[in-house]
Amino acid sequence: MSETGRLTLTVVTPERSVVDRVSCESVSLPGELGELGILPGHTPLVALLGVGRVSFTDGGKKTSVAVRGGFVEVAGDAVRVLADLAAEKDAIDASEARQARGDGEAHRLTVVGQEQLDVVNADVAFAEAKLAVAQGS
Repeated sequence: MSETGRLTLTVVTPERSVVDRVSCESVSLPGELGELGILPGHTPLVALLGVGRVSFTDGGKKTSVAVRGGFVEVAGDAVRVLADLAAEKDAIDASEARQARGDGEAHRLTVVGQEQLDVVNADVAFAEAKLAVAQGS
């Protein structure tokens, strides 16, 4: 259970735990249909996760993790993110992320159909999220 007026955030992927029950004041994350902001006392929620950053604040310090796909569950003051892919700052190679973004942008010129375009756009968005996490912005 979390402290009064605080959230407990967990971020996991099928391979590992990325954030393990961190106590924080607020969480923002990319829902499939837009950005979600979570504060203590939030209504219970299950939603699809989009591509972007899960950001959480504690004492004015903001920390982020890049995520791609999955689900988020809010129950009580627990926020559980089950992401298909996730990368924290220490695990991100910025030059590799820049290369992935460039490759994705170039690949947009050759895709055929909306489904392929959606995949390439998600690749580019995940690379951009990783760059933002790596740069601390």
